Amino acid sequence: MKHQHTMVHAREQAGENTRNRARMLISCPDRAGIVAAVSRFLYEHEANIVQSDQYTLDPEGGMFFMRIEFDMAGLEQRLPQMEEDFRVIADEFKMEWRFSRVSQKKRLAIFVSKEDHCLVELLWQWQAGDLDADIAMVVSNHPDVRVLRKSMLITHSPR
Repeated sequence: MKHQHTMVHAREQAGENTRNRARMLISCPDRAGIVAAVSRFLYEHEANIVQSDQYTLDPEGGMFFMRIEFDMAGLEQRLPQMEEDFRVIADEFKMEWRFSRVSQKKRLAIFVSKEDHCLVELLWQWQAGDLDADIAMVVSNHPDVRVLRKSMLITHSPR
């Protein structure tokens, strides 16, 4: 029981640390200046970049993809205006983009066959707080999965 209490506390602490964190996903035709424009925009809005990943399929005429996480004080109140302000940059670079709050976990469905080793690994990661998602259900074509699912209090959808 103490182990479960520690895990719950760790999840609550992680939630507190991400309260003012957002994620931005961008895709657009590749060209010079994208990273600079996005970074400058975030800096001008007093955001601190905590993680950034980007790549291109082809630097000459390919698509560019970027995932960036940032912290910003007062995120909840400031994000709507920030989204409106970003439209200028998005239009200039012909971007498809979206902001999301890191604190809003994604709901996850896990599909499992008879072999359960991958499910076990995912459940361990989830229980430890390393899988940042809410497991909504486990869908399986085999009844053996039910024992694992019940131990984690997760909905089971038999097929």
